[in-house]
Amino acid sequence: MKLYFVISKKNLAVILAAVIIGLILIGQFFTAKQDGFVGSTNAKRVEFLKSLGLAVNETPTEVKNITIPENFSEVYKNYNNLQIESGFNLEKYKGKSAQVYTYSLENETVAHLIVCNDKIVGGDISGNEFDERITGLKGKNK
Repeated sequence: MKLYFVISKKNLAVILAAVIIGLILIGQFFTAKQDGFVGSTNAKRVEFLKSLGLAVNETPTEVKNITIPENFSEVYKNYNNLQIESGFNLEKYKGKSAQVYTYSLENETVAHLIVCNDKIVGGDISGNEFDERITGLKGKNK
């Protein structure tokens, strides 16, 4: 038994338009998700760090209020390049208030999370006072 479907050009155009609109909406959903990870609570911030494969002390050692500069100095440009490599971009947050949460990690390193409007928008992992290397938030699984 053979089944045949007959679709007019008009119906095909409507179906294709619906598929394209659906793909655009799905793309917008994923773009919104990538715009920042939820960082409104300590539990969410710790969950984010653990999702990177990091062993984290669940109590922040420091919380600072900052303003991301309107104009980036050379140091900030380099720091933002590190953020871009990790999937973040501080350009969108120029002039905005944010909080920096510092968490102790294993091997005497620390993680800094930059949270703006309850979203994690950047951060880094840095060594102890004798090791000044800074890396992005790529984690062990990336």
